[in-house]
Amino acid sequence: MTFEITGGKLPIVVGTGNEDLQLTVQSSISAQGLGASAVMIPPPKSLKTGPGAPNEDAIFDYFSSIGDAIEIPIVVQDFPQTDRPKMSPMLITRLNREISNAEYLKLEDPPTPLKLTKIREIAGDRLKIFSAFYGRDSFWDLVHGAVGIMTSSPTPEYLVTMYDAYVARDLKKAFDIYLNTLPLVYYCSELGLAVRKEILVKRGVIRTSRMKLPEKELVDSQKRELADVLHWVEKTVLSSSGVAPLSFPRVP
Repeated sequence: MTFEITGGKLPIVVGTGNEDLQLTVQSSISAQGLGASAVMIPPPKSLKTGPGAPNEDAIFDYFSSIGDAIEIPIVVQDFPQTDRPKMSPMLITRLNREISNAEYLKLEDPPTPLKLTKIREIAGDRLKIFSAFYGRDSFWDLVHGAVGIMTSSPTPEYLVTMYDAYVARDLKKAFDIYLNTLPLVYYCSELGLAVRKEILVKRGVIRTSRMKLPEKELVDSQKRELADVLHWVEKTVLSSSGVAPLSFPRVP
């Protein structure tokens, strides 16, 4: 449906990662056939030699097999907070150097500015790194060499404008947006998808913020607090940086 609606006007990155290699390969081939610009894949949780310790050769073989099966780029997702292996800068660089289409990294292993710097010292400019992790360090990631911001934000207008201002070297505007949106960023990072859905309801994008079990919904007090935070951020960013919040016609 997403491919039909966008009609090829937007680049679409499809998450195809699975614990099973063959399912990941099949999903990646299907995504490529549908017109995906890239696939995003984390290392499987099972590829560890101990708690948090990566089986680096197995991780390399996993991504190598996927790279051999498709032609579009792979976005390697580094997100050990979800009980996945913690990938070293050396392993990430090896993936990029030895797998031709492992071109991008979505970095979500904090402190991200520090790890980003270490990776760039080894990999150079060949590997394109996206800031992520809810945008918590997005401004500093850009300072340390990130090429963009790729995170599940319900308020993308702030990230886009901050990035555009940073590229234009309007660092004050970029930093002001970053600072003034941090209360909302941290609210999203603490309460996750429930917060993002509640904001999308308020913006008119979706009808309901109800969650599927076992995920928890926001209680009434959290919804009120979120509304206060969202109102403060929208008002402050509009007055300080001229960025109006996105809104959409209400979903019928």
